[in-house]
Amino acid sequence: MRKNRGFSLIELNCALFVVTAGIFGVLGTYQLVMDKTRALNEYALAERIVRNEIEFLRALPFAALEAAEAAPFRSQTPGLERLVNATPTLTILDRAETAPGLKEVRARLAWTGEKGRTIRYELVTLIADKGNAP
Repeated sequence: MRKNRGFSLIELNCALFVVTAGIFGVLGTYQLVMDKTRALNEYALAERIVRNEIEFLRALPFAALEAAEAAPFRSQTPGLERLVNATPTLTILDRAETAPGLKEVRARLAWTGEKGRTIRYELVTLIADKGNAP
């Protein structure tokens, strides 16, 4: 009986160590999942904002699409305030020399994501003058 004295205390310490390590592992995984979910939600919001701007420009008359370099978005953009340091940039290039009645539209959104890194989402499309269609 005397030989086993203190053995239960060692077993208890080992069990507490295993349980504590498991709890810290679960908490670390939970934090990682929450960070990635937040990043995915930000990216989805940015995609929705940029697509909204492109659709707004498609609804305008072709003549209203004046060539612009690094201009702000023209539409009222809901949700933009939810992105940290969001910088929307719109570039419209006239492609008349290569394709008459065609403009290239580039909508770009940059914001500060987790841990201070800059994230960018960009969408490029062509908009044609539907008034010149045969």
